[in-house]
Amino acid sequence: MTLNELLLEWSYRSEKGYPSLDSPSDVLVLKEILNKLDLPSDTILNRLSESPPPPSPLSVGELRKERDPHRADIFLQKVEKGEEFELMNGSKIIIDKEQSAESLEYLQNKNFPSRLKLTFTDTSGNIHSINSFLKTAEFGAGAGSGAGSVDTRIMESAHCYGCAIAYYVLNRNITKEDLIRENFEQASSHVVVDASIDEIEAFLERKPLWYESTVKSVNKIYELFPNKNYKFHRGSEQVERIYNAWKNSLERQDKKLDQYQTMRDDKWNPSDIWLMTDKVSNFDWSGNLEVLNGQISQFYEDSDLIGVSLKMIGKNAGAVVKIFNDPGIPPGNVYEYEGYKTTPKSSGLEILYTGGSITCRNFDVVKGWSTEIKGKAAQGGKCGHTGVNDILKINNLTELPNQQGTVDAFKENNQEYYNKFYYLYDRFIENINKEDFKVKYDESKLSWKTGNYMGLEFLSRLEDNQEKRDEILNDVMRYASSATKFSSQFIKIS
Repeated sequence: MTLNELLLEWSYRSEKGYPSLDSPSDVLVLKEILNKLDLPSDTILNRLSESPPPPSPLSVGELRKERDPHRADIFLQKVEKGEEFELMNGSKIIIDKEQSAESLEYLQNKNFPSRLKLTFTDTSGNIHSINSFLKTAEFGAGAGSGAGSVDTRIMESAHCYGCAIAYYVLNRNITKEDLIRENFEQASSHVVVDASIDEIEAFLERKPLWYESTVKSVNKIYELFPNKNYKFHRGSEQVERIYNAWKNSLERQDKKLDQYQTMRDDKWNPSDIWLMTDKVSNFDWSGNLEVLNGQISQFYEDSDLIGVSLKMIGKNAGAVVKIFNDPGIPPGNVYEYEGYKTTPKSSGLEILYTGGSITCRNFDVVKGWSTEIKGKAAQGGKCGHTGVNDILKINNLTELPNQQGTVDAFKENNQEYYNKFYYLYDRFIENINKEDFKVKYDESKLSWKTGNYMGLEFLSRLEDNQEKRDEILNDVMRYASSATKFSSQFIKIS
């Protein structure tokens, strides 16, 4: 495997289609690739991480700092709006206001206790100390700790500029040679983005693989939606208004989403860039989710609003377009359960379905358990622990155990968890007596225990409920590909 091939493979398997060393799941993917190539993965990863400073946790001291705005107020505003917080382990949570009332009162009164007392409970019931929160840019992190999100912002803005060059500067398909400052400047009045031309030029020079990918994506957009007076948006006020309509919908506020109550914004609509005509500007979006999704679909039908999810396109690949959540196409159960695959050495397992598989494993070292779709349906799409539990709940099945509780149980060698693990391992992985299992258990890392246990718990729900497993499987697929019954229309270019 050449270096370019390695980078393409890593990109292909990464969550967004482009890898980041700030993403724990992307780092794990790279480590797997390096190990398969018999390369010193730990040494390589250490060297790769030497340059940027490591992510740092949020602290009581940071929240105490007298800034304008006060960082405690920023924290409170995020909680009030139901926005996600990123944790040090790479996962994202939403804080439950009622269960975290005491700590929130501390922040409101600017009465800062010790870090041990400042804890917050998320919507899944997990408790997090303040030091488990990632110190992001809004709380004063430097460029080093948010490099992945910075690159995302710039990459998506580059696509907006590329589209504007095709539509307004050249009136044709673009080439790599067209992505130059002169054209960027001419196109600038047709983009509303949060990255500068200088940043985009530096990014494309630093990430040459994105040159070709950007060109292919832009030309596919130009081919599909010609002759429209678009502005190309990324992170703009207009985009924020669309997502605020979703966030503040009556269904979410009244907790009437019978499934996916904690669904993230990108599972409603994962679009990275938006094409908008003047008809959409300052449109009065509905507070009813069904109506809101209908408005977005109608604008799409009229080619006045196009949400686009972007994935990296390989050097020798062409741009492929798929439309998601077209109201004229009923979702239905299109995938069938075909079994599972695992080995005694594996720290996870694969659920097999028609056309691909679902990997079940930790995306952090010992927790961050998630499912990841492999196959044509939703390559790289994930349905995490919370999403899986939402799906199990609406199917009237027992939810998966709490992740932190599971980690703590295996750290403490909890007998109940141990006995259940032995039963599941013996049933699904290999027939083994208790004495041999005890030896294997004692010799194994915590990551092997937690990853396997959670995956086997999920597998048992499928194997023990044959009449429901296809429905569960399809719900996971829909969630991973942002195609739930609550999701809105978009296209994916990959």
